[in-house]
Amino acid sequence: MSAVQFDRDSMAHWYAKQHLKTDPGIRSVYYLPTNAPDREIRFVEINELVADRRDDALEPIDFGVDTGMESEHKLFVLDVTPSQWDRISDSSLELPSGWSFDDAVSFPKK
Repeated sequence: MSAVQFDRDSMAHWYAKQHLKTDPGIRSVYYLPTNAPDREIRFVEINELVADRRDDALEPIDFGVDTGMESEHKLFVLDVTPSQWDRISDSSLELPSGWSFDDAVSFPKK
């Protein structure tokens, strides 16, 4: 049985648009393809409605998608507050291990 073709970039674009449309707290989504496995989508979402966990380590949420099917893939979402985003931007708060903003794609709220 052959594996289903998976277009990670197209799926990331679709997920980003859906998240921006359905979650009023999200002001932008960053898709981070660098270092991610072929069937893994990584997002950093700047969300004004999440609680500020200033001292907590950043932990993405794993949304396994189509688990057990040929189209199986993972969607990891790291929700951060605007203040956490500022700290990430000035390098005083690190992304999870292996995550990188190299070649990041930004999806701002329109």
